[in-house]
Amino acid sequence: MRLNTERLVKLSVYGEVSSPTIISPYKVSAEGKGLVLPTLGGITYNVRVGDPALGWVGDHVEPGVSLKNRDRDESNALNILSCIGNRARVISGEAKGEVGIVTGKHGGIEHVLIDFPEDVLNKLVIGDKIQIESYGQG
Repeated sequence: MRLNTERLVKLSVYGEVSSPTIISPYKVSAEGKGLVLPTLGGITYNVRVGDPALGWVGDHVEPGVSLKNRDRDESNALNILSCIGNRARVISGEAKGEVGIVTGKHGGIEHVLIDFPEDVLNKLVIGDKIQIESYGQG
C-alpha cells in the first residue's frame, strides 16, 4: 500500500477549554426519577481515556479536556483537521507550555478531546487556549 505521509501538511488549529454545558436540567431515569447529571464539556478530572465507558453517573461525559472554538469556520478546521495522536500544547494560563494528546472528538457539540497528565489537568482552567499540531488528513 502506498501512503502519502511525507506529503501531509502539518497545520496549527486552536481552541479553548470549553465550559461544561447542560442542555436540559433534568434527565428522567427508567424508574421515572428526575436526575441532575454532569454532561458535556469542561475539564473532567476523574474520567480518563482507558476508564470504563459505562457505570458513571453522567450523560455524554467527555474524558479529560474538552476543546471548542466559537468561530464556526475555525471550529470546522479544529474538528476536521485534528487527529487522534496529534500533539496539543497549552498556549495560555498557568499550564502554558504543557503538552497533551488528542484522544477523540465529540460530534454535534463539536468538541475535540485531549488527555493531559493529572498535574496538568489541575493547572488548566476554562478558557485556556490550546494549539494542536494537526497532522493526518489529506
